Amino acid sequence: MSFDRPLVQKPTVLSYKPLALEKPQALNDYYRALLFAKPASSSVNNTVAVAESLAVNPNVQLAKADRRASNLDRISDDHLFSNEWLTISNIYPNPASDYAEFDYSLKSSDREAKIVICNVLGNPISEYSLDKNDRKLRINTRDMPTSVYFYRLAIDGNSVATKKLLVRHQQ
Repeated sequence: MSFDRPLVQKPTVLSYKPLALEKPQALNDYYRALLFAKPASSSVNNTVAVAESLAVNPNVQLAKADRRASNLDRISDDHLFSNEWLTISNIYPNPASDYAEFDYSLKSSDREAKIVICNVLGNPISEYSLDKNDRKLRINTRDMPTSVYFYRLAIDGNSVATKKLLVRHQQ
């Protein structure tokens, strides 16, 4: 009895090409604008108009959609958050050993902005208020154990952006 099956084809291995976008930043900006839209009615209407135009005509250029949603708050690769009255950078250096810093520009003192450092479980371990007169916030990480932490920007008590911070001490 032979186990060779000449009439049965061996399965072919599928080969997928990776999806590569020419300008992924435009797509990222569009979805960030949708996710971090202001709750004001004008922002919501702009976001709805952008979403409807993309649903009706998927070939709409993302640049047009981006221009219509241009009044929405933005987050870029080098900024944690940016709007008309606050611009704050991502934390650096990351990973940190002795200290970590934020560069920021606060144009209005009417609103409260603060950075909250949380442990892996999400429990706050320290808070730092952003002062209008300062341009830099330095956080001492020497006393923090080596671990992954989260830093969160809170504006008027509402969390706006959260990212990771790695604290790694040289031994």
